[in-house]
Amino acid sequence: MGYNYTMNLLIFAQVAGAEPAREMSLLMWYIGACGPFFGPVFLLISIVFVTLSIMNWLAISKNAIVPPEMIEQFQAQLDAKEHQEAYDIAKDSDSSLGKILAVGLVKMSDGVAAAEQAMSDTAEAEVMSLEHRLSILGMIASVSPMVGLLGTVFGMIDAFAVIARTGGAPQASALADGISLALVTTQIGLLIAIPALVIFEVLKNRLARLVHELDTHVENALNRFKQT
Repeated sequence: MGYNYTMNLLIFAQVAGAEPAREMSLLMWYIGACGPFFGPVFLLISIVFVTLSIMNWLAISKNAIVPPEMIEQFQAQLDAKEHQEAYDIAKDSDSSLGKILAVGLVKMSDGVAAAEQAMSDTAEAEVMSLEHRLSILGMIASVSPMVGLLGTVFGMIDAFAVIARTGGAPQASALADGISLALVTTQIGLLIAIPALVIFEVLKNRLARLVHELDTHVENALNRFKQT
């Protein structure tokens, strides 16, 4: 099946006037088949998609939001009444919970209400930042098929324009460019959108679970502050 698919691509590329497949990679053939506009657009979308997937995967993780080791060290210092050391542990952590706890300890001098408000504002800002970055990934999953559909429309318009110019039944090679653009852009749009949608949903569910855990730790920390 793989051999037949490769041979079909080779034949189609030769009919469309492209270089033989043996002289260029499959990726370059796809970019060329998309034309001078859709090729760079899809390449840019793909780069952004891969970059955002890696960034979100690293940012939406337990160690980045609620690291267990930092929580244990922080609680141990609070139990020992070492508030400065507890603040240093939270401040040195790059995690979302660490930033929230550090702000809360700073504001404790103004009272528990001020600390609670500061922690709530910081938590909201942290969650909004994570959700905003993740929403861009969801937008890619929605926009990619639309870009592919736009390429389909352009390709079909080009094919019908060939028929209109010839005034009869044109040769298949004359229609190949338009049909190639119509099919390839649709395929690439779906090839980007499907994994983007899967990754978006997986990270969205993971974020919801970690935000719930974050709220629990923040509430526990507030209770400890009140006792202190």
